[in-house]
Amino acid sequence: MTELAGRLRVAGLIFHGMADLDCPFIPPTLATAAAGYPPPSGQWPTSSVEVDVQDWVAKANKGWFELSRDGGLFSADREFLVAVERHEKEWWWARVGLADTWDVMGAGAAGALGSGFGLPGFVMLSLAGDVIVCGLEWQSSIGAVLVSHFSELRSLREFAEWRAGWQGTTEWDQVTIRSWLRALNE
Repeated sequence: MTELAGRLRVAGLIFHGMADLDCPFIPPTLATAAAGYPPPSGQWPTSSVEVDVQDWVAKANKGWFELSRDGGLFSADREFLVAVERHEKEWWWARVGLADTWDVMGAGAAGALGSGFGLPGFVMLSLAGDVIVCGLEWQSSIGAVLVSHFSELRSLREFAEWRAGWQGTTEWDQVTIRSWLRALNE
């Protein structure tokens, strides 16, 4: 866990431990897919910056922070969950706090939160489990998408049910997906 804490610290995230495995949070693999299921309004709130703009990483960081803050990702103490790989092909939520200085889209994306500097690939979840923020790269821009009230999306729930029964889904994902679906039906 010290290695994970170090990788998250580069992004300005303070590791507070792993979320309880018994908490019926949406699994990270489903949370990543949630942005692909649009709300009734047609589009999720996004923040994006073209990569050919001066200071694009700083602007993408600012956009991520404002979207996350205004959309309800952060607790009062600026804590939230971020998806991390616990074991090979087993993703779960780490509880983190946002440090006074941070860089999720640059140094963070070069470490635990993406595939390189300025190439974000992360998914975050509010402590209440009701707000998702995904850091993404598009053809010529990077940014974030905020997804809320996702448990109400019938198409996402149907996808989750299919995914839980699909033979290509890992046993870990099957268990966590079924746990989340059970919690929604209680």
